[in-house]
Amino acid sequence: MNSEGHPDSERVLADLGDGFVHSFIEAVDGAREDFVALRDWQPGWFPSFTGRFTANFLHERIWDRLIRAVHGMEGIHIVDREPVREVRSGTRYLIRIKRHHPGDRISAYPTEGSSAFWSNSLLTLDGLESFGLAVGYFWDAALHAVGDPILSFRDGKDNPIWAIRLRRDAGNATGFSWSPVEPDLPELDLSGVMDEAADETGS
Repeated sequence: MNSEGHPDSERVLADLGDGFVHSFIEAVDGAREDFVALRDWQPGWFPSFTGRFTANFLHERIWDRLIRAVHGMEGIHIVDREPVREVRSGTRYLIRIKRHHPGDRISAYPTEGSSAFWSNSLLTLDGLESFGLAVGYFWDAALHAVGDPILSFRDGKDNPIWAIRLRRDAGNATGFSWSPVEPDLPELDLSGVMDEAADETGS
């Protein structure tokens, strides 16, 4: 049974290795450029594009760029059998490409296999734990644009445990930097509560 608990982001980055992380960042950055190139080539097409088409286009470009870059890397196994597309890193990580929305939300059909993948709750023997990861990008719906590359780990599709943004960084020893994605919490208006508390204390 899995007794380790959830892997943290630093452990996952170290396990995946700098080469894989670089390839992922470059795949997202390249897909962003492909998306802009398509828009510049045929700007009149964009108003009719559905959200599904845009997501599928970006998925195809990230997938193509990523698997070409990581093919042949030690410990990397690529599964490309519709409808399943995933990359296995060693025996520990299964990786799928996903668009991330505010709150680190992702979309996935609620099939039994998909639910099991994102639940990260399969019983395994100690030392043989396997975790599902989402790699992808933040989608800025207001700008209709691809944001930073994102790596996330979740306990269920709608329950992210953590998510980190990744960026190229020539000044860093690894060649990239990362930062946690801050929780997307609703803004609360506490002014009424504060006024009431002030009245009660006479201040």
